[in-house]
Amino acid sequence: MKKLITLFFVSAMAVSTYATHLMGGQIVATNIGGYDYQIELTAYRDTIGVPMGLVAVFNVFEQDTSGAWISLFTSSVNYDTTSGGLMPSVITVYGVEVYTFIDTITMPGDGYYAISWDECCRNGAIINMSNPLSESMKLSTFLTVDSLNPNSSPSYTTPPVAYLPAHTLWQYNPLPLDPDGDSLAWHLDVPLSLNGTVSGYEFLSDSAYSDSAAVFSLDSVTGALTWSANMVGHFVASFVIEEFRNGVNIGSMIRDMQFIVIPDTSNSMPQISNMQSVPTNSGGYPYVVLSPGQNYQLHLLASDADVNDVVDMIGFGEAFDLTTAPSTLNVLPTGNGNEIEGTFSWTPDVSAVRTAPYITVFRVSDQMFYFDETIQFEVSMTSSIENNNGFAMENIYPNPVNNMMYVPVTLEKGAVISMDIYNILGVKVYQSGEMNFTAGNHLILKNIDLNSGQYLVSIKDNSGNMLSTERIVVVK
Repeated sequence: MKKLITLFFVSAMAVSTYATHLMGGQIVATNIGGYDYQIELTAYRDTIGVPMGLVAVFNVFEQDTSGAWISLFTSSVNYDTTSGGLMPSVITVYGVEVYTFIDTITMPGDGYYAISWDECCRNGAIINMSNPLSESMKLSTFLTVDSLNPNSSPSYTTPPVAYLPAHTLWQYNPLPLDPDGDSLAWHLDVPLSLNGTVSGYEFLSDSAYSDSAAVFSLDSVTGALTWSANMVGHFVASFVIEEFRNGVNIGSMIRDMQFIVIPDTSNSMPQISNMQSVPTNSGGYPYVVLSPGQNYQLHLLASDADVNDVVDMIGFGEAFDLTTAPSTLNVLPTGNGNEIEGTFSWTPDVSAVRTAPYITVFRVSDQMFYFDETIQFEVSMTSSIENNNGFAMENIYPNPVNNMMYVPVTLEKGAVISMDIYNILGVKVYQSGEMNFTAGNHLILKNIDLNSGQYLVSIKDNSGNMLSTERIVVVK
């Protein structure tokens, strides 16, 4: 077996003799051919504790036809003393070490497997469980192995962010990604210990830990976390990512993550100031629809109220990692104080067309704290558009491949609107319900199965007044 371990030090602090002080981690299983898998464990710990164990032991189980779990084998990874490097961090008020263990294992055949690792003990400073210093940390990944349909577990695209200030709106997106293109769903759960769930766990959405203005929440569409912490301290949350293929659950991954809330009242959070310029869909999410070959640019402005802070921006997501026609992000100062402009550029080709949007994270930092904004980009084939009456709704996208209709609308003030679609004979073939929008740019997203032909799309307000009419041509 090929075995590798790397160790990254954020900062060095005094070592006590009490516990390993585990903070979080996850296990990623990647198919490397046939029944062979690369297993990567990432474990986070604070530096106030006994040294991390030099051996990681993976436990592999298989589920039988009755649903019971059968222990198959264990695999150990030894510490490589020659490896090491510095993990980037903008805060050193609290030491965090990140250990990565990598092993290669061979599954015995097709089936449903669990790969787990556990170690004692958790960080005793954790507030939202009753006795963390006596609790082990258990991480598990569940995986369907099928020699005819290779499968790897999901992973995370963005680096973790451990630090945030109290009583301040904060956003973080770990950006889950499945290498096979499987659909993902995620939710919060109770962290695991060796013998089950940890005792006395309280979710961070509890009013004891969250300000009412921004309760700790995980967005089910984008995966973004939003929180305004109600107190200073150390907190743990456990995330479950489930992967689905053709509507069938084929695996899941558990990730524990510790958040360190510090009492910082003198440093402002960096922000992207012009997110309101990004179109939104009917769900209110920032959403942009592109056509193959379209030369698209998005200009995002970021700054910090603290004039002496240095602001930076970085982008994460699949669009940046495409082998053909990837997106880019170029960041330059504007000359207006510490303001910067991030120019996101993308000219996708036809290979980027798919139903699922490319979830993209734009992370800004002031060398102290991070703040994430999430935008979805969809690359879709579009039909021809012809203006009917001189009052244009630009870039209506009826996609005959997936029956989705994308209608961008711009409102000078908030309004309740509805959308009707008529065929060439004047027969109404679709009527939406009322949609309540605020002022700004929005994207109406509807699943409508239209036959080939010409149609009129009309937008009305709730008084029945016509706001706009557009002719579209659908070709299937």
